[in-house]
Amino acid sequence: MALFRRACLASVVALAAAGCSNGSTPTTPTTVVTTAPPLTSTNITPPATGAFTIAMPLDAADAAATAYGLAPFGYHDAGHAEGGHPGWDVEYRQGGIVRAAADGTVDVVAPDDATAGRQTVRVWHRFPSHDYRTTYTNLASVAEGIEAGATVTLGQALGTAGSATGAAGTSLGTLAMTHFQLDDFDSYYPMPNPNAVGPLAFLNASGRATFERIWLTAHFVHELTEPFAVNPRSATAPLSRTWRRESGDGPYGVTFTRASLRSAEHQYAVLAESGVAIEAGTVTLGLATRPFPTIDLVTPTGPRLGVYDIVNDRMRLALGVPGGARPSDLSSASVYRTAPAAPATP
Repeated sequence: MALFRRACLASVVALAAAGCSNGSTPTTPTTVVTTAPPLTSTNITPPATGAFTIAMPLDAADAAATAYGLAPFGYHDAGHAEGGHPGWDVEYRQGGIVRAAADGTVDVVAPDDATAGRQTVRVWHRFPSHDYRTTYTNLASVAEGIEAGATVTLGQALGTAGSATGAAGTSLGTLAMTHFQLDDFDSYYPMPNPNAVGPLAFLNASGRATFERIWLTAHFVHELTEPFAVNPRSATAPLSRTWRRESGDGPYGVTFTRASLRSAEHQYAVLAESGVAIEAGTVTLGLATRPFPTIDLVTPTGPRLGVYDIVNDRMRLALGVPGGARPSDLSSASVYRTAPAAPATP
């Protein structure tokens, strides 16, 4: 069976510093119909007592955020326009150990279908008579004793995360990563990787703690419109998301739109309180900037430069005046909220 992964990394890494197509400022105000989102936090709901649970496939000390930290489930790009990304791409420090997310039996160890010289490990989990499977790709090496039929325990080393090099011009350098996927064979959706489910709802307590640490520092090119760790795989184009100001003195609202699920090009519209678009153009992101990525809202009259941070349904956004300097940090940021995460199923 083909093993899914990359254009995942290609899109997350190669598009990280990409610019977008030209746009124009509206000559007349445009009303954008949106629904005001509830201003509530997105929390992780623990699995039900007695349910199948998993940990993250790494120790917290092996996590890294040199490039993106964690690329989420369900986002769409050129490689996942149909069905969305079926797992998490987890970034590791160089030499980081990929670990079993639950007790199980090794199904197969096979050459990785995306990168020559790398390995993929799949592990079956029966709980108690229900089948799950976890998959770990891009392994530079496989640990001793990890072979088909071998029993593994939660946290056992499966191998070492393989490196991946950022595309020229992205300034992301070399990173290590694995694509981590959970399949639930009681779930089926008629799309690529039909059994893949969002891992978030299955995390045990230690898994949640490690995930939250990683997720706070994650930045990826699609988060303006698909900001959650688990996004609906059934999304269709055009894909739009509106962020409304909760506090601060920035614009009342901003809508970001991707006309094609195969592209990371974004358009934006700044909204007045009435819902009328009072400014529009294209978006250029700089994800390699640390500690906060940069955002340029570009119109024919010039850019409005900013920095931002997104965690789930909450965005901090600091924008300079049109034609002015970029804020150096988020001390002047306004807080924006968007609609909460959709259900984990497609």
